[in-house]
Amino acid sequence: MQNVMAREPLRVTQEAVDAYEKRSGFYGIGKKMVEHGRWIIVAKEEVPCR
Repeated sequence: MQNVMAREPLRVTQEAVDAYEKRSGFYGIGKKMVEHGRWIIVAKEEVPCR
């Protein structure tokens, strides 16, 4: 479990966060994830394609 805590924050776009919140119903989760260092909001150009 400690290994999970050592990971780098996930780089996400604001659009992806908004879509996730709308789909899941967890409005405000994006703000909390950023505050806790789990996610970093980046420009669309900075997110690698998968």
